Amino acid sequence: MTITPETRLNVALDLAPSVVDYIVSLNPHDFERLRKPLMRRLMAPRITLGRVAKMVRVPIDEMLRKIGELTGARTAVAQGWSLLPESPSKRPDWIPGAPIREVDLLPIDETLDADPLIPVMAAVKALKTGEVLRFRHKWEPQPFYDLWIRMGGLEWFSEQADHDAWWIWVRRKP
Repeated sequence: MTITPETRLNVALDLAPSVVDYIVSLNPHDFERLRKPLMRRLMAPRITLGRVAKMVRVPIDEMLRKIGELTGARTAVAQGWSLLPESPSKRPDWIPGAPIREVDLLPIDETLDADPLIPVMAAVKALKTGEVLRFRHKWEPQPFYDLWIRMGGLEWFSEQADHDAWWIWVRRKP
């Protein structure tokens, strides 16, 4: 098997138990939840190793090399592999004064006994042109960014409210 930036996290985690420890060590706040069976089952297939590397600010070739050492898997960085999209660094003009619907994921985040993707995606899919949704989450939702790109017609902005909470705004483009 060859692992690349596009390899899903669940595939890498299944190669050896030490990969879980390695990934968690990169960012315990975001990845400790991978030790919970439900979160591992829900979260790991949704995120690529490239996205994980971006989240923890580790060069992808370094991460792949380490996973290769832990598992014996071959590694390859895809030719032309590019940076993944993230939230803009400056708050967009469409946030102030826009009508906002809200989804609070913190209760789900605290118990880790439900899938946060379900209420988020239901609310995002229900957005009408120009509407804005704001949700609160314990983590920056980088795996959602990839989903929203595939959905098309969306833009978003995330900012950390405090150590354990993020505000994320999503808008259906006019």
